[in-house]
Amino acid sequence: MGSQYMGSQQTAPKAKPPIGRSAPPTALPEAVREVLNSLRQIVRSLRVSSRAAEQRVGLSGAQLFVLQCLARQSPCSVNDLAARTATDQSSVSVVVSRLVALGHVRRTVSTRDRRRVALSLTRSGRALLELAPEAAQDRLIASLSRLPKGKLETLSLLLAQVVREADVGEQVPTLFFEESPTLVAKERTRND
Repeated sequence: MGSQYMGSQQTAPKAKPPIGRSAPPTALPEAVREVLNSLRQIVRSLRVSSRAAEQRVGLSGAQLFVLQCLARQSPCSVNDLAARTATDQSSVSVVVSRLVALGHVRRTVSTRDRRRVALSLTRSGRALLELAPEAAQDRLIASLSRLPKGKLETLSLLLAQVVREADVGEQVPTLFFEESPTLVAKERTRND
């Protein structure tokens, strides 16, 4: 009788983390908390900036950032714009297409090279920029650019390692708070 009672008191074995993954420790080191808090502050700043742009001028933070980059130098190619926004050509193309559809950016054939498309602001794009808040991406790029080269390279390597180990590096990085080209293509297919 005692053994039946003791058997009913046994707890189920703890679930093991999936193979290849380790469970996070119960008490995280202070440095982990500090890194996570820094990332949270950056993401929050970008999110707040994007919301402010949406409320003030009806554009996403990414769209505002692209307009501001074009205001600094235009006309330019999609590749030039991708370099200035520190992203890839496909990501910036999605944002540019939306801005063209809204009438804020114009695509024209380059006068220097007929194979290239030149992007420039329209009057409505310039007018929006006069009302728009500063894009948080500009502040982030400026602060990263002020870091000493060695520290910036170390930060880049460490963040790349975190991305690999967290297994979140499979997608093409897009502009902050802008849908990826794959999601946009899937959405178009669903709506057609």
